[in-house]
Amino acid sequence: MITSSNGDHNLPDDVDPDGVVGRAANKAYETVDRAALSAQEGCNRLSNLCDEIADVPRNTIRENPIAAVTLALSVGYLLGRLGR
Repeated sequence: MITSSNGDHNLPDDVDPDGVVGRAANKAYETVDRAALSAQEGCNRLSNLCDEIADVPRNTIRENPIAAVTLALSVGYLLGRLGR
């Protein structure tokens, strides 16, 4: 949040911070700041969820490497046969 020395947002010099325009501008700045914070929190939650989803197959492959390789070879063989 950008504030001036008197605690108001970065308003032009010709705007009275205690006037109608100044109060409306400060409210608009506050609303934009809250929206940006909320959007950042949503992005962080989504990023964490994607990491958790990516960990599931990774952990499964680490726990069962022989089954994973067998499955990969089988799917490759079937796709190769279908391509002919």
